[in-house]
Formats: sequence, C-alpha cells, structure tokens
Amino acid sequence: MTTPVLRAAAAALVLTAPLVATFAAHAATPAGKVVFTRTALAADATASSRSLWILDLGNGQVRQLTTPADRTFDMAATWSPDGQSLVFDRGTTRARMDSRHVLETMTPDATRPKLLLSGVGDFSKPAWGPNNRIAFIRQDSVRAAQCVSLVDGTGRIRRTLYCPAAPIQLMRPTWSADGTHLFVAAGYPEGRLEPVWHALAYSIDVATGGATLLSDIVMEEQLDLEFSPDGTRGVYSDSVANDMTLVDFRTGEAKALPRGHAPKWSPDGRRIAYTGEVYEVGTGEFRYYEPLYVINADGTRVRRITDSRVDNHAYTAAQWSKDNVHLLVNRRTFDDVSLTIPRFGLRIIDADTRALVNLPAGYAETGGWFEP
Repeated sequence: MTTPVLRAAAAALVLTAPLVATFAAHAATPAGKVVFTRTALAADATASSRSLWILDLGNGQVRQLTTPADRTFDMAATWSPDGQSLVFDRGTTRARMDSRHVLETMTPDATRPKLLLSGVGDFSKPAWGPNNRIAFIRQDSVRAAQCVSLVDGTGRIRRTLYCPAAPIQLMRPTWSADGTHLFVAAGYPEGRLEPVWHALAYSIDVATGGATLLSDIVMEEQLDLEFSPDGTRGVYSDSVANDMTLVDFRTGEAKALPRGHAPKWSPDGRRIAYTGEVYEVGTGEFRYYEPLYVINADGTRVRRITDSRVDNHAYTAAQWSKDNVHLLVNRRTFDDVSLTIPRFGLRIIDADTRALVNLPAGYAETGGWFEP
C-alpha cells in the first residue's frame, strides 16, 4: 500500500529523564537487573563518550561495566534470554568524524567485554533473541548496502538473512515472541526538490530468510516505527511530540493516535505507553513538560501516569515488564537554562497505580531490563 501520512509541525524538544535519583524499595516492583548508559561531556557540552552500567533491582547496587574512552560510545545493550550475558554496539568516532561500529559481548561479572563481530563494514543495532541468536544490521562499507544478519552468542556461526537494495536503510530488528520472525523498519528518501520518505516494514522468516513487505508508506519525512509484539501492527511517531499513527499491516488501515512520541507496546499487545506534551499558561508563567501516558491499543482510554509538572521535564518509556504492568522509564532534566545539557535518570512506574520508584542516574534502552 502507498498512503500519504500528513503530520503537524513538531515542537523542538528531545527525550527523557533526571539527575541523581535515590533507589527506593517497592514491594510490587519486579526484580532483575538493568543495564544502562552514562554519558561523559566534553568542555563544549557535547558527548565525548558513553559507558555501560548495571543496576541490581534487588539491592539497589550500581556497578560500572565498561570503561569510558574518548570518542567511544557503548549503546543498544540487550540481555541474553537467560540473563547471563549481554551484547552491545560499540561505536567509535574517528578523526574524520565518521564512525565505526562493532558488536561486543559481556557477562555481568566480567572485567572487560569480548569482541563478537568486527571486520570490513559496520555491525550495529543488536537484539538478542531465543536459541542464543543475535540479530543485527551489517553494512557493507563498499556498496553501502545493509543486511539483516544473525550470529550466535560465541560469534562462530554467522548468517545473512535479508539484504534489500541500497539505499534502503534498516533499523534495529525486533524479535517475535517465539523467535521465528524478525520485524524490521526500513526506508529510503526519494526526490530532490520536494523529497519524501518511503517507510517500509518487513517481516523476515528466520528459518528461510524470506522477507515479506508489510507496508510501503509515503511520508513527508522519516518517522520511527514501533512494532506490536506479534508484528501485525505498528505505531509511527516523530522523535518529538507530534501526531502518531497506528497502522494495521493486515488491512492497511491507518488510525490517528494522540499527539506524542516514543511509543512502547506492552508484551501482550494490549497497551501502548508514550510520551505526550502539556502546555500550561497561568498568570505570569508558562510551563511546558512531557508526561508519560498509557493508552489501549485500540486508541481508547488515555491515562496520564506521571504527575510531575516541572518545566521541561520529560518521561519516555524504555521497556515494559513481563507482567504488562510496570514500565522502566527515562526522565530528562537539564543542567542549564539554555536547555542544551540534558541529564537522565531512571524510574520504574506502575501503569495501573502510577506508583513511582526512583532509580539511579542513567539512560536505558529497549532490551536493557532482564527479569528472572
């Protein structure tokens, strides 16, 4: 299908989370461990490095996993299904300002990571799935083509699944619950005077490498796609609060959702958490902030679940818990009045009761929370 998606102008704001937070125990909070990042800033307030840290939710202990190194950025860490290892993308910015990406693995008690994949080209956006398989995106440095590929946890067995024609760009793969399919968002620009973005969605059979094109939607510019757990639906959203669209890949039907960004499906596919926006105008004051909301997957029953009304605070969901109730959340504040130096902190929020647990400073991504 080819359907235009029209969008309102975006408000110029970014993602989530705060500064130093204290760990507080909560009886209903799931256990497990969270891998997250902390970013070091250079003198000009730009990011100079990013390292991995681990939080034990049972006792609140925080440990550093990777050592910060100038122009080295560790990201996209995801746990193996048994919680014994994790894989992550290590990006290195070189003198010419281009970057190189390799995949590394690590156990929580190790002193240093192990190189999993490197060589000619880039290896990035890993997602650890069932049966000790890691999906990732490989980019050919000569042809600039990208492929969805698999590797086992030891790095010995590697297989290319699907390589669309350049210049199609591939996003981070998402595993189906049973490990039989990968869902991948992709796209490419078209046109020069008034360019558009072809947003593609694929379902890839892991056994055969066969790719099914779920949709081809023409947009005014690139949007993010968050797949439902079964891959039958997806939510398109901007990187800042804007109109969101729910697409049913089976029928091609598109449905408008509330204004927001950073949607995250619950594991059962029944609810979507997302970041909204609130403007408050009072006597002599103006306040803008971005609360976290939860909505039913059919677009009904919108509920705000964070209470903070502090100017420029923002919450974004990183991951739902397995019980479909709790959310690991990033909360953003700023260190300066010009809003150029963000600080991030972690929270766990009960989507039903809105109970909130403060966690340490840091930023979490999907796949960063392991629950036993």
